[in-house]
Amino acid sequence: MAMRLIFQLLILIFIAACNNPSILSPRTAQDSPGKAVQFSYDSRGGTVEGFFSRPECEGRFPLIVLLHGHSWFRTGAKQIVPVAEEFSKELCYATLAVSLPGYGLTHVPGSGTDTESVTEVILDGIANIKGLPWVDGTKVMLYGFSRGASFAAIIAAKIPRLQSIILHSGAYDITRLYRDTSSPWLRRLLNPNGEAEPFFFDAVAVASDWKAPTLILHGGKDKVIPPSQAVMLHNQLEASRKPHRLVIFPDSGHRLPPSGVKNEVVSFLKQHVGSNCLNDY
Repeated sequence: MAMRLIFQLLILIFIAACNNPSILSPRTAQDSPGKAVQFSYDSRGGTVEGFFSRPECEGRFPLIVLLHGHSWFRTGAKQIVPVAEEFSKELCYATLAVSLPGYGLTHVPGSGTDTESVTEVILDGIANIKGLPWVDGTKVMLYGFSRGASFAAIIAAKIPRLQSIILHSGAYDITRLYRDTSSPWLRRLLNPNGEAEPFFFDAVAVASDWKAPTLILHGGKDKVIPPSQAVMLHNQLEASRKPHRLVIFPDSGHRLPPSGVKNEVVSFLKQHVGSNCLNDY
């Protein structure tokens, strides 16, 4: 029994070692066009897991940064790798998918709800990728899914030269969401330490500082994050005269229809950033 347990532990250690991402080099990215390459970079005294993909053609491409949502297994950015690869194929963008603190193989000091920690991790990832010969650092986009959309809204004003923001099923006034939700698991997710008076960042309050056009996508029947969150953000952007588009999918819950989302996102990005594929010119 003891030998069997030791053998199982050795197997787990071997698997963990094999899955440990290495530093991204231009040679690695060169050898894997069209496919997301797993890598790691330093941030906040720890390491962050990322996935980078580039189109199969040659050139310098706009960069879209993808922030994942919550998953029970805390998978991280790996869950949105297919989306990253689709952007490289459909619009010829370079992509960076980042595993947020507390997810995937990202291990940095601080809490996964700490906006300062999340902001630094993402900015360090962008700085790391900008040095690659396929990335046009003057054209950066931000796409957040659910939890990732909430953080995208928080950091949008802090990314230099941001060209567009896409927010997919996110929460933006977290204080109101925490106060109004009847879901115990959502309250635990928002306040994992059970603080009596937790502090939440209000992304709606800083939306007037955004300079990039914004696309807001939400489900009309979302029971996790109510569509009122998207409407509040829309009203703030409207009052601040910021370019944006709100799309409510009336029959959808927290998960939105892929084809409908793709049509909206591709149309929005082609309008504000353009496609980098030669056959689109």
